[in-house]
Amino acid sequence: MTTERYTVVLDTNECVSAGKCVASAPGFFVFDDDQIASVDHAGPRPDDATLLRIARACPSGAIRLQLDGVDVEI
Repeated sequence: MTTERYTVVLDTNECVSAGKCVASAPGFFVFDDDQIASVDHAGPRPDDATLLRIARACPSGAIRLQLDGVDVEI
């Protein structure tokens, strides 16, 4: 059983709307009306390994992960 410990921090000012996060975790990462990604905490949350992969693939670096309030090395 995987423990989900990461907190997702998404900087909407840095988002370039590439859509990799939305395609990789639909329902958790969603586009707003301006096609900027956001997190829908009611959506199906990916496990921490998947979140790390998604954060690493973000071309703008808009997705950060935190553990107990401290940024995780991406």
